[in-house]
Amino acid sequence: MKRLCLWIAVLLSVFALCGCQNKEDPDLYDVDYGGTTYTVDQEHGTITCDGVVYQFEVSSRGGDPVDLDITYPDGSRYYWTMDGSSGGHGGWSDDYDPEASGYVPGDVLWDVLSLESAGQGHSGPGPILAVVLLALGAFQALSPRTAWTLGYGWRFKDAEPSELALTVDRIVGILLIFVGIICLLASL
Repeated sequence: MKRLCLWIAVLLSVFALCGCQNKEDPDLYDVDYGGTTYTVDQEHGTITCDGVVYQFEVSSRGGDPVDLDITYPDGSRYYWTMDGSSGGHGGWSDDYDPEASGYVPGDVLWDVLSLESAGQGHSGPGPILAVVLLALGAFQALSPRTAWTLGYGWRFKDAEPSELALTVDRIVGILLIFVGIICLLASL
């Protein structure tokens, strides 16, 4: 029994560590804004929309002030400085005219980057987390006595769980299964 519990603990540890890996590239993501999808590449400093690639650079001067500089394919520029939560100021080069060139205006691109920094550009939890929650929930719901032994029983000699403890372990297992299903659906 102790060997089985040890193997289960090792297996669950491996699953938990696998859940920490991010298989997707965190520097490349899509942001939906105004019915249009923008692909942001933080590593290369680009935003792509409808096949047009905009170069951007975001810099910070020690905290609140954030500078954004966008260079359009035709060489024109849009820039903005955000001064904390109070607002900001900005401008553009003399040849900046996004509507005439068919480009996305700079303030829209700033909003796309702001949405991502507010956490609205990332998808839900990963499928590995969902599988781990489903496995833990199934284990706890189907074998509450073993779950209790792994959680508490190993601390005491000849200890037996109460019926209430087994019922609570089973209910927690069922709740973990539901959360795992929700995480699985959110990751699709």
